Amino acid sequence: MAAGRSVARHTHVNALAVSRLSTLTLIALCAACATRAAGKPAVSTTPLPAVETVVAHQGVVRPTLQIGGIITPHRQVGIAANLAEPISEVNAEEGQSVRAGQTLARLVTDDLDAQLESAERVAAEDVERYKQSAYQASAVNTQDRSAILAAQAQLRQAQVNLAAAENDLRRYFYLASQGYVPAQTVQQQETTVAVDRQAVTAARAALNGAIANARADGSGAKEGAEQAALAAAREAANAARASVEQLRRQIARATVIAPVGGVVDAVNANPGEYPAGRQLFTIQEIDRVYALLPASAAQAVEIRRGAHATIVASGSTRQDRGTVVAVLDQVQPGTTNFTIKVDVPNADLHLHSGMPLTSTIDEPPVRGIVVPVTAFVDDTHRSVYVVVDGIVRTHSVGEVKEDARNAVVRGLSNGTVVVKDVEQANVGNGDRVRIDRRP
Repeated sequence: MAAGRSVARHTHVNALAVSRLSTLTLIALCAACATRAAGKPAVSTTPLPAVETVVAHQGVVRPTLQIGGIITPHRQVGIAANLAEPISEVNAEEGQSVRAGQTLARLVTDDLDAQLESAERVAAEDVERYKQSAYQASAVNTQDRSAILAAQAQLRQAQVNLAAAENDLRRYFYLASQGYVPAQTVQQQETTVAVDRQAVTAARAALNGAIANARADGSGAKEGAEQAALAAAREAANAARASVEQLRRQIARATVIAPVGGVVDAVNANPGEYPAGRQLFTIQEIDRVYALLPASAAQAVEIRRGAHATIVASGSTRQDRGTVVAVLDQVQPGTTNFTIKVDVPNADLHLHSGMPLTSTIDEPPVRGIVVPVTAFVDDTHRSVYVVVDGIVRTHSVGEVKEDARNAVVRGLSNGTVVVKDVEQANVGNGDRVRIDRRP
């Protein structure tokens, strides 16, 4: 009985609620009809949704390009020994870090040391022989110069004597014609002139002889026996010194040193072996490394030499900064596969050859009409929502480039009001909205 009363009570309450709701609805409808009958528009009491917008404007985006790749050494250097001498010691192992100039191996140099000692003695003898020849040539040249100077002095004196005798002869001829001196005096002066002329001729012949002797000894144009001997001695000394220098360099090459710093990648040397010109060590120079990034033609044309790049090795969170040093041509003719080469400092050697990586490369900045990337309606980035007179409209655009936050688009005027975040706004084409005025 109690349960029956409870059901009846609930049924009565529900009936009253329905009756009241019907009455309120009827009153509202009557009020609306009365308002329309009076010629007044109906006023909606539901508020319009507010959406956050931005104004499309001229700006710049700085796009980036993400490409995977692999680490390669800056250089891989093979080190060989071309001496016919056995290996005496090996001082490097595979995987060992070495510095430039460090000794990797040594070769036996007993034979070369003996040859060097003999060559040094021969060179010293040849140098002394050359010095002696040079001294003799200098002495001979000094004597020749002295003989030439003496002959020149004798010639000048003979010429002076001849000129004085000839002058006296002319004077005696005049005096004899006037009867002041006898004819015998004139004849005696003529004899004197003849003797002086012979003296001039003899002095000139002596000078020519002295000059000829000097030329024969090698002065002036370096002709003659003395200069020939001197030149031969000089060449012998030079050849001996060259032999000594060659042996010293061979002995120096018997110490195999690392030309660059890096990691020893391979060792092919054992004590007692004769290297016979084979490659003994391979060193990977990795204090700087290259990130080689395979890229398509469309990606390669966007990358410029000197662009900055961020490198993250696989399994690591460390970011390394590098610089694009080259965009290499197609890997194979007829393909569209290119390689971007990034130079990356690696002073602590934490990057190793063969490591996979991910790179982010800065592309050239792009200027144009900018909107947020959140304004695109879909993943194709071909349309945005604009707000015109409070109504949302779909507007077609063409994306040029984007960065992490903004994108440059075509087909949109400067100053156009755009829905900032389509996903958050939850609106559609044709919806009436209220613009959120937040800054």
